[in-house]
Amino acid sequence: MISHIAIPQSQVLFGFVPKESLKVFDWIQSIIERLEAVVNYIFERLPYNALNRLIIYLIILFFVALMVLLPSIAFLKVYISYRDRKYAHLYKKYSNDVIQYLMNALEDKDMEELKNRKSRFHRRVMVDVLMAIDKAENKEVSDKIRKLYKDIKLDADSRRKVQKRAWYKRIRGIRELSHMREKSENQRILDFLNNKNEVLRIESQIGLIKLLPFVPFAFLDSQEKPFTVWEQINVFDLIRKKRIEIPEFHLWLDHWNDSVVMFCLDMIRILKQKEATPKVLELVNHDNDRVKGKVIKTLVELENIDAVALLKEMYLLEELPNKLNILKSIGQLRLEGEIGFLKKELKNPEFKIRMECCKSIALLGAWGEKRLREIELEADETLKKIINHVLDPRL
Repeated sequence: MISHIAIPQSQVLFGFVPKESLKVFDWIQSIIERLEAVVNYIFERLPYNALNRLIIYLIILFFVALMVLLPSIAFLKVYISYRDRKYAHLYKKYSNDVIQYLMNALEDKDMEELKNRKSRFHRRVMVDVLMAIDKAENKEVSDKIRKLYKDIKLDADSRRKVQKRAWYKRIRGIRELSHMREKSENQRILDFLNNKNEVLRIESQIGLIKLLPFVPFAFLDSQEKPFTVWEQINVFDLIRKKRIEIPEFHLWLDHWNDSVVMFCLDMIRILKQKEATPKVLELVNHDNDRVKGKVIKTLVELENIDAVALLKEMYLLEELPNKLNILKSIGQLRLEGEIGFLKKELKNPEFKIRMECCKSIALLGAWGEKRLREIELEADETLKKIINHVLDPRL
């Protein structure tokens, strides 16, 4: 392979290079010639075989790749270390400048220097500093930070990031704009709600909640993709940590996207929005069994006793998971008047149903435990074991 490599004469190709540099090229040429001699020596002593030649070529290829890769890795480590040290230095410098600005002590020349910074790296550090300092809930500080953000024209940088094709750059732009309450790219961020990239969708949802404080959940209207559990957790975490106006979640219970409906049912249940009960009741005959299961659980958590009669009517037509939820609801609501219904279901051959009935009766307190002991006297062996398990004081 090396014998076919054309090695140009150093004196012709690099005639314009100083004589000291030609020594380096001569040295490289000598290395290649020695390597060529080694390969030829090996080929002369090996039987002529295409496989042997292929192996030698691959060894040479891997050796050359290794010689290129190792210096590249070393250079990259040095470069990353340099960038980290530079970032730390600039972060400290710009933090001092911003603090001086907030105290109205920043000199005009320093302000001009901030405005005239063109380096993307420097401007990225500036944004990080502004976002880090703007953590306290102080309106005066936040207003001054946002004014500086626009005076330096960092908002233009953030808008450009949102318009990039790379999803991680878009996410950074969304975070910056949402933190600074810059709404110029709201429509573009809304379009990201149906992007294939789940991380970008989550950041868009969180960004819109911050950008639309008076209608923070308006993005649900445009939610076409399945609203995943991970997305729901992130949105709920934002609700828990931020002071956001909580909407009436029953407004989205008619949404065609079942995942949005299930999220709203969870929010109604967790936030105890009892005024949503009539709308929740309308969903007890929903086509999706998972939605129906959420409806039953929500009605129980809202402690809606009137819903029990409706749940009992639909009990026989339901699948096992929903039957168990209905039985559990009777126990959680501690309805002594439903003991007859529960005793009847104890004759069901399904083990899980019998177990849930016993648990619901036990939740009725001492009165329920007494009824279980009476039932145990005439029960079969399986039911006796279930009752003893439910009444075990160690559980």
